[in-house]
Amino acid sequence: MYEESNEFSPKRVISYARVSTGAQAASGLGTEAQHRAVHAAATGQGWNIVDICTDDAVSATIEPAQRPELGAALERLDAGKADLIAAVRLDRFVRSIRDLQNLLDLSSSGGWEFFCLDVPISSDVPAGLFMRNVVGAFNELERSLTSGRTKAALAVARSQGKRLGRPSQQSSEAKDLATALHAKGLSLYKIGVALEVAGLCTATGKSAWSPSSVRSLLRTAQLDQEAQANAARYAAELHRP
Repeated sequence: MYEESNEFSPKRVISYARVSTGAQAASGLGTEAQHRAVHAAATGQGWNIVDICTDDAVSATIEPAQRPELGAALERLDAGKADLIAAVRLDRFVRSIRDLQNLLDLSSSGGWEFFCLDVPISSDVPAGLFMRNVVGAFNELERSLTSGRTKAALAVARSQGKRLGRPSQQSSEAKDLATALHAKGLSLYKIGVALEVAGLCTATGKSAWSPSSVRSLLRTAQLDQEAQANAARYAAELHRP
């Protein structure tokens, strides 16, 4: 049951936590640790935690209002059932300037605040807006740089003939037969029938081949061929005088 607030009562706070992966949940930034940190900060400020909400395995790329728990919390804030929502870090809320600006607009129009322990400045003062935009810009830059480094590393790995992704579970016999039949112009359905007649199973051990499983097999075979070709080119370059 939510309490009504007045200008003399402590701020009513919703504690928010988010993790995007199971591995992150097991790290020092698990949701329980996040809520504990927010609770300690709220106690120090004399605020009351009136609710907690947690988004497990939810990416920061999803807009705040579209996340299951955060979206519901924003509705409660707009309804006047809390005064402030707090998280341990700004990137628990947003990781882009656009989403940060949207969240600032929501808090301004709804008459509530949001608070982050790593940028402990209220969102209802100009200095707070400025600092949050600066931190948000650095977060977005860091994400872009990380993405760029990852793409560059993957490109180098491909050029060296390294097979990316999960190891193929398809047999070489199935890939060779499907590739040969596909080169002759047979449909996915007919290739599947041929694979069944040959007694070759799918990666999951099924004897029946659907068009989608044949398509996946052909894609796997194509990736294998590309990796082999890239490996050959890379080896030739290494031995080039």
